[in-house]
Amino acid sequence: MPPSAGRTIAGNQTGSASARLLIPLCGVLLVIAGVLTYRWWTGEEHVIRGRLESLATLLSPAGDSGFSTISRIGQLRGYFAPDVRVQLGGDEIISRDALLALVSRWQPPTKNLKIEFVDVSVTVEDDTALASLTAKLSNTDAAAAEDTIADAREGVLTFRKLDGEWVISSVESTDTLQR
Repeated sequence: MPPSAGRTIAGNQTGSASARLLIPLCGVLLVIAGVLTYRWWTGEEHVIRGRLESLATLLSPAGDSGFSTISRIGQLRGYFAPDVRVQLGGDEIISRDALLALVSRWQPPTKNLKIEFVDVSVTVEDDTALASLTAKLSNTDAAAAEDTIADAREGVLTFRKLDGEWVISSVESTDTLQR
């Protein structure tokens, strides 16, 4: 038997031992990745981010008629705690009803106004959560080459679980861009 033949057999034995270790290791890594993905996908942080996306959509007028505005205001009720506190600059709103009344009277400068929550960071602890974000208002005029930012404000939203649903219990905002 040539000398190289012995090395090939030994090399194959080493290779097969590595392969036998590699397969279970890959399986364990896949299980860990699956668990982490499942926890992220069904986790409270993901739920809160989804609520924020839905809230931004509801707050964006998108050329609504009077009836759809009333419908949107009714839907907004489920996003806020009854005793919500909102601080915008120097103004303070101290209840959900007062906030919804203000939103219902608000006349956006354009029907093409779009509200987005960007740079969102969510921290969940038991039945409360903090979301630091930037609320960006932009004009989505189709004639313009790109959206123009009308305003942006940084803020911190405090969420709490109320009847199994994450609702906003406080909002604190500061100006980030000068108009």
